[in-house]
Amino acid sequence: MTDASIEPFARAHLDGLIALVAAEGWTEYAEDPERTFRARSAPGVSTLVALGDGRIVGAIQVQSDGVMQAHVSMLLIDRQQRGRRLGSRLLREGLERAGGQFLDIRTRTEGYYERLGASRSLGFRLTREALGLEAAEPG
Repeated sequence: MTDASIEPFARAHLDGLIALVAAEGWTEYAEDPERTFRARSAPGVSTLVALGDGRIVGAIQVQSDGVMQAHVSMLLIDRQQRGRRLGSRLLREGLERAGGQFLDIRTRTEGYYERLGASRSLGFRLTREALGLEAAEPG
């Protein structure tokens, strides 16, 4: 696969996103595609997809107030695409587009986020600096 492109989630991505989450066993997203679309495009939500070889190979959803706080609701990478730094690209782009100072993550996938420089809390928190981004403008 060539480098994946990352772009905002749109209705045209819905079937590919549902296939990605279903492959992880998240069947509740396949039950009602329209509900899934609304959840992934709701106000305060930034959902991005990674496209490679004509299909969705990754996705992230970040909920944010746009100023201080951001939270990862979903980060999925196609099993065949893991280990290629696509997850860290999606995390950086997700925080950059959603806005905020911090990216909070609640997960059972501890080692991955610790390797990125996350500090432990009741989940994990990645700073803009740990993700290689400049500090956000005040305000």
